[in-house]
Amino acid sequence: MRAAHADLNILTCLDCDGALSLSASETADDGHVMTGALRCAGCGRSYPVVRGVPRMVPRRLLSTVSDTVDAFGYQWKQANTILKGARFSAPEVFLDFIHPVQPEWFRDKVVFDGGCGIGRFTILSAGFGARLVIGVDLSEAVDVAFANTRHLQTVLIVQADMLQLPLRRAIDYAFSVAVLHHTSNPRGAFLHMATKVVPGGSVSAWVYGRENNGWIIHVVNPVRRVTSRVPRPLLLALAHLVAIPITLLSHGVYGPVARRPALRPLRHVLFYFDYLTFLAQFGYREHAIIVFDHAVPAIAEYIPRDQFAEWFKAAGLEDVVITMRGGNSWRGYAQLPHVIIGSPATAQSPAPRPMLTTRPTGS
Repeated sequence: MRAAHADLNILTCLDCDGALSLSASETADDGHVMTGALRCAGCGRSYPVVRGVPRMVPRRLLSTVSDTVDAFGYQWKQANTILKGARFSAPEVFLDFIHPVQPEWFRDKVVFDGGCGIGRFTILSAGFGARLVIGVDLSEAVDVAFANTRHLQTVLIVQADMLQLPLRRAIDYAFSVAVLHHTSNPRGAFLHMATKVVPGGSVSAWVYGRENNGWIIHVVNPVRRVTSRVPRPLLLALAHLVAIPITLLSHGVYGPVARRPALRPLRHVLFYFDYLTFLAQFGYREHAIIVFDHAVPAIAEYIPRDQFAEWFKAAGLEDVVITMRGGNSWRGYAQLPHVIIGSPATAQSPAPRPMLTTRPTGS
């Protein structure tokens, strides 16, 4: 982290919400504090800065949470070279996850990336003109995210828990893609994220849907209880084997059927058509990482639409837009009122609404 990021006073103590001061014992030539500590002025708790990243994790984690965190840390480190320049990190893929938000929505905003992984969407957010992007992840993937983003002066990477965010209410736009359903309390993590957004700010989330995923819930989920315990190098090798038929099917069958109007009748008989068509835009190595992503976590929840919609209502959000993506997942966007009941009134000017995309909602 840079000293200038600490001076913004956005980070706060997990125990008492106290202000933090940064002390550095090693500073790199590019201005990053590589080793040091953030100390709370209120209770005195200290948070180490290790390899350029503030480590603000809970004192203890549930075993299933710890296993999932470790699994994704391993995954992102293995996937970094594959995904950094791949289509899965392309702007249009990111925008599809956070529909209906468009690039201009990020300009001059303080943005929160909840579960940043290797930082691919953090980088895109900075490129869209955000004033500051705070990428948070609980896993050791933060080391990769820091390496990938350290050249960007508007990015701060923090190791922290979505259920205990060390942030003041200072976020203009918060998003979380493919992370909430892997937490021990998806609803609680969403609601906690929303408490960090300023009045008039906005929130996006993408989660696995329960609808149209019955075979995963009843077949893959029981298998996942076994695969999550398989040694990760072996599981990654198995994922590469499973990716072979997925690549052949998505490229050889689903892609052509999606592109050719004459084959349109086949769409109604092909299994998992929307999702496997989505996969057709990616290559074999990306498919292997996606298979590994499904097989490795100890925690994976599938959220019904009505429950997902209730999260937005419980958070006090308005102008909610919820759409299905890929035929098997939900994405949502909403804004906080400009005056939040129970909070001091603000003098903020109304925030503009995001421009809606014309992209089909199911792909």
